[in-house]
Amino acid sequence: MHTSQKGSTCSPERSSRPRWPPQGSPPYPPPRMRQPPRTPPERVCGKGFHRVKDGHRAMKTKRGAVFGHVYLMYSKRSGKNCVAAIKTAFTGTRTTTGAYLEVKGGGRSEDEQRYRYYAETGHIQGAWKCVRYAGWTRDPDNRVTAFGGRKSWGNCKG
Repeated sequence: MHTSQKGSTCSPERSSRPRWPPQGSPPYPPPRMRQPPRTPPERVCGKGFHRVKDGHRAMKTKRGAVFGHVYLMYSKRSGKNCVAAIKTAFTGTRTTTGAYLEVKGGGRSEDEQRYRYYAETGHIQGAWKCVRYAGWTRDPDNRVTAFGGRKSWGNCKG
């Protein structure tokens, strides 16, 4: 314990390791940069596509901040899959944003550019085939990446 100049005691010092987020600092990303998605994934992928079971993941940073959501979509009519990675942080600002879709024993599609709202893969034939998917986005300074998706194969029953 240490004492102040007046002789009163203070609480013991804690570890010098910095706290995250720093006390009194705003959450990251700042509230004005966190907004709900304006465009639903059904609109991103197009007419006839709908969300599939186990086809949604938050795009999170290593520290747990959510920068957006990634959705696996499917069209029964065409038998095709699509992935939409929709930002909820830094919307309206061009940041690196990407989407990835792979069909087991089939094709794969990836889209990564500096987008303002979302990224979308191409439509890939995937009826009765397993798929895996991912989405990611970065902060405007390209220092922090948020990732979401499923690395294992799933949704194998058309």
